[in-house]
Amino acid sequence: MHCNLYIPDFFSAEGFSSDSLAAAETLIARGRRKRIALISPEAWLFERFGVPKQRDWPVAPYTLLADGGAPERHYWMRADPVHLRVSRDSLGMGDTFEVSRAESEALVETLNRHFGPTMLFYPVRPARWYVRLEKAPDMQTTPAAAARGLAIDEKLPSGPDAMRFHALMNEAQMLLHEHPVNAGREARGELALNSIWFWGAGVIDASKARPFSTVVGDDPLTRGLALAAGIPARELPKDAGSMLAGLGDEGVALVVLDAPRGEQPRERRTALERDWFEPFLAALRSGRIGMLTLHLAGENRLLQVETVRSDLRYFWRRRKALSAFS
Repeated sequence: MHCNLYIPDFFSAEGFSSDSLAAAETLIARGRRKRIALISPEAWLFERFGVPKQRDWPVAPYTLLADGGAPERHYWMRADPVHLRVSRDSLGMGDTFEVSRAESEALVETLNRHFGPTMLFYPVRPARWYVRLEKAPDMQTTPAAAARGLAIDEKLPSGPDAMRFHALMNEAQMLLHEHPVNAGREARGELALNSIWFWGAGVIDASKARPFSTVVGDDPLTRGLALAAGIPARELPKDAGSMLAGLGDEGVALVVLDAPRGEQPRERRTALERDWFEPFLAALRSGRIGMLTLHLAGENRLLQVETVRSDLRYFWRRRKALSAFS
C-alpha cells in the first residue's frame, strides 16, 4: 500500500517555535524531499486527478456531486453566503460561520423571488449555494477560502463579464442587508450573511483517470473528484490506525486532512503527530504500508516527502526541526 497524506496549512504563518514532532521529523529527514510551488489547494487536487483548469478550477460541479446533486453536463458556479465587513476604506470577508438549513432556505427564497428564473440559487448545503448558468461567463474568480480575512477589492471576479457579477453581488447585498434572518442572527451576536461570493465555475470533466484506488477525506471537493472518477471515497477517520484497519494491503490511497478550524497551532500539530505521523511511521516500520508520501502545504509552497521502509535505516539522515523546512 502506498499512502499519500495531504495536510493543508501545515506550514502556517505562526511558525513552529520549539515544537518537536519526532515522527514527522523522522519521516521528513529519512525521505526524499521536493519543494513545489502551490498555486492553491484546489489546483493541487485537480492536478492529482488529471482534471484541467477551465476559466476557473471547476470546483462547483464536483462539490455539487459530493453534496448529492446531479451536475450532469451543466455549467455550475458556487454562490456561497458570506459575511462582509467594513474595514477602514475597504470591505473585508469575515471568518467561517454556522448557518442552519432553515436560515439558508429563507435567504435563498428572497433571492430567487427577486432574480427570478434567470439566476436561481440552489442551497444544496446551508453554507454551499450553487447557481446553474446557460453559458460560461468570461471571467476568473477567487475561492472563498482564499479571500477570508482579507480586503476583497483584488479578490472580486475579473474579466470581460465580471461587472455583471459585481452588480449581482450588490443587488444581493441590498436584499440580504435587512432580511429577518440576519436581524435575528445579529440579535444573537452572530455574523450576518450579507453577501454572496461567486467562484469555482465549470462543468464536470469527461476524464476517466483513476490515479488512486481509495480516497479518504471529508472535504467536498476531494470526495467529488473521487466520485466523478469512480474511486471509492471514505469518510476521514479519527487517525491513521483506524484508516489502515479498513484498507487492504495493495493500492494507492489519498488521504486529505481537514483544514484547521479554529484550533491553536500547537494543539493541531500535537494532534497531527499523535493521530497521523506516529501511526504512519509505525506502519512503515512494520511493513503494513510500503511507501508514504507526505504533501505538507504552506501558503504558496508544498513540501513533498517520499519515504519507503528501507529509508528508515539511514540513521545518518538526522532529524531537523520542522522550522528548517517551512
